[in-house]
Amino acid sequence: MYYDKHIIMSYTDNKSLEPAAEVKLPGTVKFYKRHLFVCTNSANWPARIETDADFTQALFEDLIQREAVFPHQVKLTACVDSAMGKGYDLLIFPDGLRYKGVQKSDIPDLVEKHLEKNKLCFHIPFEKFSAHHLFVCVHGSRDARCGTCGPELIRQFACELDRHNLTDSVQLMPSSHVGGHRFAGNVLLYPGGDWYGNVTPQDVPEIVERHILGQKILWRLWRGRMGLSLEQQLDLAQNA
Repeated sequence: MYYDKHIIMSYTDNKSLEPAAEVKLPGTVKFYKRHLFVCTNSANWPARIETDADFTQALFEDLIQREAVFPHQVKLTACVDSAMGKGYDLLIFPDGLRYKGVQKSDIPDLVEKHLEKNKLCFHIPFEKFSAHHLFVCVHGSRDARCGTCGPELIRQFACELDRHNLTDSVQLMPSSHVGGHRFAGNVLLYPGGDWYGNVTPQDVPEIVERHILGQKILWRLWRGRMGLSLEQQLDLAQNA
């Protein structure tokens, strides 16, 4: 689990962090069916992660080239994993799979086999996982709102997960831009792929208790879900 005690500023220091109340949250998640996370050692990403390390650039370019033949829309994001070793680890949802120590030379084969043909890439070490993953956007170089409130949410989630003895069963990770900075703080939970927006530190206990422990959606902060169209997200929220 990730814990960052370096907070840029508090919510009360920045009036620009007022919730985007004029826009309804449900239906604000763009459609995608597979989420690929590149694990990095720090959150010092450039504004566009595809211009970051040579590895990430190569992965992004390969994804763009093959996008038309993918059976599922793929979303690419970076995350911080302090336990990462040599090479790059890739997390893939909803597959529940982690490829370990991926090299730049592995990218074409991995993209073709796993993302295009839905087959395991056996020559790269991998492991399946069932743990919950909780991602919080902290991408300050992309948007000041996320860079301001994201680290504080990370700290609050870390404390709350520890209080409920969930540190081994829930992986908490800072992430790069996910979309919709006006809804910061943005929080994503897998394996379900549910998104929450306008999250404040005061909301953290309720998200942990209701969503992670109670397996119920916190509808007042719900933005949408992986695999659902805008219309499906709106229908689901309206019928809740």
